[in-house]
Amino acid sequence: MSSLKDVYKSFDSVFDRTLTKSMQSRSMVFESVTGNTAYAMDSQQFLDSAAGAEFGIQQAIRGLFGKKDINPHSIGGHPHFDHLKEPGAIEYGFNVSLFMDIKGSTKLGLIYSPEEVFFIKNTIIRCTIETIRAFDGHVHRIMGDAVLAFFRGDGVSARNAAIDAVNCGCYLVEFMRQLVAPKLRDNNVAEDVGIRVGVDYGQHDKVLWGMYGFEGSSEVTATSFYVDVAAKLQQAAPRNRVMIGESLKSLLDLHDGVVELKKVKEAGEDIFERFIYPNYTGADGKPVNYRKFVLSQKHYFGLLPKPEWSHAPIQLAAVLKANKDAIGTGENYYPCSRSIPKGQGIEFKARFKMPKTAGKVTVNFRVTNHGNDAESLGLTHCKYEDEVEPAYNHERGEYFAKYWRDTAYTGLHYMSVSVLIDGTIYLREQDFGVYIGANS
Repeated sequence: MSSLKDVYKSFDSVFDRTLTKSMQSRSMVFESVTGNTAYAMDSQQFLDSAAGAEFGIQQAIRGLFGKKDINPHSIGGHPHFDHLKEPGAIEYGFNVSLFMDIKGSTKLGLIYSPEEVFFIKNTIIRCTIETIRAFDGHVHRIMGDAVLAFFRGDGVSARNAAIDAVNCGCYLVEFMRQLVAPKLRDNNVAEDVGIRVGVDYGQHDKVLWGMYGFEGSSEVTATSFYVDVAAKLQQAAPRNRVMIGESLKSLLDLHDGVVELKKVKEAGEDIFERFIYPNYTGADGKPVNYRKFVLSQKHYFGLLPKPEWSHAPIQLAAVLKANKDAIGTGENYYPCSRSIPKGQGIEFKARFKMPKTAGKVTVNFRVTNHGNDAESLGLTHCKYEDEVEPAYNHERGEYFAKYWRDTAYTGLHYMSVSVLIDGTIYLREQDFGVYIGANS
């Protein structure tokens, strides 16, 4: 069955062989990331291999999220602001910042040689870079164990840039949890090696872009509390988790359950950390009380497209249309991939295979709304359910059902689909996450 290994498959084979062989010999054999040819490498060749071809992560992730082409951005100043290379040139523009660093990597130096530590850390960073680019981010800077990326693009709204950044952080954490950490533990590296990710959003008039330094020794970068606080969020994040700031939470109107407060032990008791520390004082002399939230990794990653979905019992898809009766195939919508404007609609489609039965087969479509818009109307705890009798394709041995909903409320909402026979659940509920945003 397909899994996350299929997204990071070239990394998986190279990293696994590197770890196992490095404990045995200074020469090692592993497959090229671009083919099946085996090479015997001495230390210098080993170092050279770390700067090899990309792992192909972009193509795998972009296909899952319905993204076309490849993100060609290189490292450095964001291409939207290349024109600010003249001294004194400045410009305002929104930004979503993502910081990632490797936590606990000092332990690596006690087990592996410097060359091997370099390879392990650089391989993680290379996968991070490719994942950032897969989600249309731009790598701004590499700082030792850390990577700073900016998310904004041509014609991309701030809301969609924020969704890309959160999805990227979630994928990075799962990559570390599922693939990297188990291999390190199997090779006597302490369990505290992991990553931390911080993400936050700065509005158009809160982020200033300009050139620091002077000609020949300069960098065009963003100046903002929200860039700086993304680094603070990363530092405060638990191991293998994503932490976001209240600005980003507010932009996407993320609800409790998909985000949570950080819990720590103090004097043997659980307490919740609500604000960025140190709690800075604003111009008015009052504490800023800038709130921070941890992404609920298991819950949120469960909503994101992934390879194993191709084998799910219920195959779910969605199509965007102007209205229920619009003619045409419509535009495909991939779960949690971007925000749909209010006032549109989305048609959900469910396909599943099961033996033809004399019982009554129905498909249950259940809508759960979240966010301030729905809450203001008292709809956040309402669950709208409809049962649809599916059609049956005899040639394919497949059932098919569809269901229409308008897009009315800002936030992250769920369509949950299950299959019943004579009112008893036959295929359990599967969730399909949908972001809805303002018209602008």
